[in-house]
Amino acid sequence: MSPYISPLFSLGMFISVMLILCSSHWIFLWMGLELGTLAFVPMLAWWHTSLEVEATVKYFIVQALAAATFFFGGLMNMNVVYTSDVSHWFGGVGEMIILLAVAVKLGMAPFHYWVVDVVQGLNYIPGLVLLTWQKLPGLAVFIQLGCSNPTLIAVLGCLSALVGGLGGLGQTQLRKLLAFSSIVHLGWLVTGVGVNSLLGMTYFVLYVSVSLPIFLFLHIMNVVHVNQLRSGIVGSPVVTALLSLGVLSLAGLPPFVGFLGKWLVLTELVSQTMVLVSAVLISGTLVSLYYYLRVGYLCLAIMSPQQVMVNTSYRKSFIFNILAVLVGFNLIGLATSSGVSCYI
Repeated sequence: MSPYISPLFSLGMFISVMLILCSSHWIFLWMGLELGTLAFVPMLAWWHTSLEVEATVKYFIVQALAAATFFFGGLMNMNVVYTSDVSHWFGGVGEMIILLAVAVKLGMAPFHYWVVDVVQGLNYIPGLVLLTWQKLPGLAVFIQLGCSNPTLIAVLGCLSALVGGLGGLGQTQLRKLLAFSSIVHLGWLVTGVGVNSLLGMTYFVLYVSVSLPIFLFLHIMNVVHVNQLRSGIVGSPVVTALLSLGVLSLAGLPPFVGFLGKWLVLTELVSQTMVLVSAVLISGTLVSLYYYLRVGYLCLAIMSPQQVMVNTSYRKSFIFNILAVLVGFNLIGLATSSGVSCYI
């Protein structure tokens, strides 16, 4: 793809989110979702490999099916009552159909199977965009709907946290592990949006800031299997240690930044007496902690001493150090959490 055309698709993805946030009718929500999908599809097959083309076709089919379901739900609600106010025209079966269609687009459980297959066939860069930015249109729809059905949203969030944690236990492919990790975080994210839209957006920003350096580091290393972490990491010990810390931050362990988002969501849930939802989310995260610790162990505990700075060019080692600094920002999680605790 020409580098002069790709910014146009990026602009289309940005405009789709703005269109959804500024919409006052369901048809514009649908148009915003489809604009974001059509702008992202050409970026999936950037390197034109067979696996990327297959993943692109799977992604397009699932998104088209979800779009048709969304449109059908909107038409069902128009047969009941017509109004331009988004927060009032939902109700009954049509409401559930539209929420489920958005859940399919986001890849929430039990509609998560396409996420794992698509991410496995993509490079790390489009996979990063798929698991981060492409969540924004669906989350913007949830915000615009005013969370008219919080019970269904809470059920989908809890189910995503459990399925994401259990699904990654037997995986050895790093991209599949990151996909299941995204499903776990999506459960927390949607639940946070359901109770407080600002809280959900805060969790999203924290998730992106933690995921970005990890995806970029794995992309530069070209590591696709968990066992390749033993021989694939040829940078300095500091870089390797910080990568392990970044994975632990993604797991949500204190005192890292990844723990701050979960802490804020749990505080809000407990304040609203949603104890059962909190317990399910914590259970799913504890199960997913197994494969996070396995990756962190392979990065840090069993690295061979002779691999330090072996066959590493100056340019690559410089990039490693930049990414290590980005991952190192996770260490400020303790200070940030301490400051936030004064206001909770």
